[in-house]
Amino acid sequence: MNQMKYWIGLALIGLTTAAQAQTPSIELDHHAYLPGEAIVATFAGGPANPKDWIGVYPEGVTPGAQGSTIWRYVDGGTAGNAGLSDGSVSWPNGLGFAGSWTAFLLLNDNYDVLAQSTFTVVESTSPVVRRDKKTYAPGEAIALSFTNGPANAKDWIGVYPEGVTPGSQNSTIWRYVDGTSAGNTGVSSGTIPFATGLSTVGRYVAYLLSNDGYDILASEPLLVAAPVNAAPRLIGSDPVDGSTDGNPVASFSATVLPGTGSVNADGVQLQFDGVPVTPTVEVQADRSIIRYTGTALLPVGSPHVLRLVAGNTAGLKITNEIRYSVGSYSNLVLPAPFYLETFDSVAEGGLPAGWTGRTYTDVLNQEIDFGNLDSAAYKGWTVVEASRFTGTFVTYSDPANPAAWGADYQRVLRVGARIVANGVQVQQLATGRMLFGNSGYRNGRGQVMFLETADFNLTGKTDVHMAFNALWEQNQDSIGAVEYSIDGGANWLPVAYYLAAGDVVRLESGEIDAETTLTTEHGDVARYTDEGGNELGGTYGAFIGAPVSAALSPYIEARIDDSATDGKRIEVRRLPAADGQSRVRFRFAHAGADSWYFGLDNLGLYSIPSTPVVAPTVAATMEAGGLRLTWPASPGFVLEQRAEVSTGSWSPVAGVSGNSALVPVTADRQWFRLNRP
Repeated sequence: MNQMKYWIGLALIGLTTAAQAQTPSIELDHHAYLPGEAIVATFAGGPANPKDWIGVYPEGVTPGAQGSTIWRYVDGGTAGNAGLSDGSVSWPNGLGFAGSWTAFLLLNDNYDVLAQSTFTVVESTSPVVRRDKKTYAPGEAIALSFTNGPANAKDWIGVYPEGVTPGSQNSTIWRYVDGTSAGNTGVSSGTIPFATGLSTVGRYVAYLLSNDGYDILASEPLLVAAPVNAAPRLIGSDPVDGSTDGNPVASFSATVLPGTGSVNADGVQLQFDGVPVTPTVEVQADRSIIRYTGTALLPVGSPHVLRLVAGNTAGLKITNEIRYSVGSYSNLVLPAPFYLETFDSVAEGGLPAGWTGRTYTDVLNQEIDFGNLDSAAYKGWTVVEASRFTGTFVTYSDPANPAAWGADYQRVLRVGARIVANGVQVQQLATGRMLFGNSGYRNGRGQVMFLETADFNLTGKTDVHMAFNALWEQNQDSIGAVEYSIDGGANWLPVAYYLAAGDVVRLESGEIDAETTLTTEHGDVARYTDEGGNELGGTYGAFIGAPVSAALSPYIEARIDDSATDGKRIEVRRLPAADGQSRVRFRFAHAGADSWYFGLDNLGLYSIPSTPVVAPTVAATMEAGGLRLTWPASPGFVLEQRAEVSTGSWSPVAGVSGNSALVPVTADRQWFRLNRP
């Protein structure tokens, strides 16, 4: 679909910013783990960005130098939906590799280290010792278990204050491995109870020691702390207080630490703009997750107040008020389609009748296994159940790969918060079955796949548009292409070409240089051998059907590298040459080298009459708090901004109210435009 865009440039000077000091920390639940044993990392004092994350690397590896072995965002998932300052992240399957490791708390989808902690993974036959809790009250019973001991009768467990070396002074409490003070029987594993615990507050270490001596076989830290009656504490919410980019519908999630006891679900109360609403409360081991989602569409820029009351089983409670406003969005209005392909009636592994695919993907695993992203099931375009992307996959045909890799494709169904169609916020772009072309988590030099639809007879149809739900994720070396033909595939016309922003070449004017963009050689772009034995690829133009020329500039669209939401859109495009044609066909292409995916659902054809668009004029004035931008009431226009006029991605301006916005001064130069999708 063609877009009308208008922009103004404004120079702003004299800006300073202040950073708030942070004292982040991260701690593992054990110092040593067996292979495959669950790992829990607890963090505190973080900046509470949704994309703050914890990555685990081999000791000595700097984050960013190579991929993390396992990782999670601070909300415990691979999507990064909620920003938390405090909490814990777990990997139920741990690590399968013995060695020394470092867990890093990292900033906002980047590699800036906020805190770190080292630990080891020992061999499966190595001794370990475990406590039954991390923290005990003075005098509370303690149970210490051990595994893989040498089974000497005089092996023993001793507890010492932290920093005291066994043998330098007497242990605070101790028992032989048979649970006695005599050491009559040697056992390799078991549990030793200490009914009266430890009387003094402080940090301690429990040691498994060898044969009445002080040779350390394994150790485990524990903490004795005075009990405190603590109230619940809010450690993260979405939206956050003061935000100006709220959801188009009322949407709220909060993470609450219980303090003493647990959060009492019956005592949770939530109001939206003073009206009581009913949230869901998920009580977990160390936190409670409170969620609420409304249904009514809220006006752009409208202010709202959420009031949360949460109490715990100790009778203590907190009250929090969160004030925010709704961010910019557009409501896409589509008429009824005259053709719609939902893919729901197509068998998994197939294509709609009359559609044909060609693939030049390297296939090293010939097994048809839709649970393995590297198998032949995903060698080319195929219909697949969307529900598969709520679970996990085998990656690179190796079941021993980190569990986080297998869960990574849950990002396929992620949707940004700004997709609204026919007055309803879109929560999922693919349901039932969908069309899917995969490049990620596959072995081989490249994944190249083409798809052509059957011909559509559009005789008598005018103002023809195509629309589809796009589930595209950009990688730095991948291309997604959409084209159409009016002569049964003999010649192709452009619809859209998705590329990484860094590979889109621009002229001095800021316009895209299509010929250079599409013909430049890249060492990381996929290559393939065709049926005639010709070596092709290496340029983005190698994968499109339309002739490469400057005329393709309006159809090249930059997408954000590795963003799980930027390419998730309802695409609506005018097909001017298709009106009244009897042999209209579509072509989809996806090429990459281990480079994410391209999914589609609800491919429809529509007649959408065009209406004249009157270009609004934007006025700008300085006032207290920033720059005031105003324009005549113009339905369908969205105010957008970016740092430079010719580079970077345009993003909606937060805090738009009607046809006005007060924009904070955040740089010495900013660019704004009104965009009508």
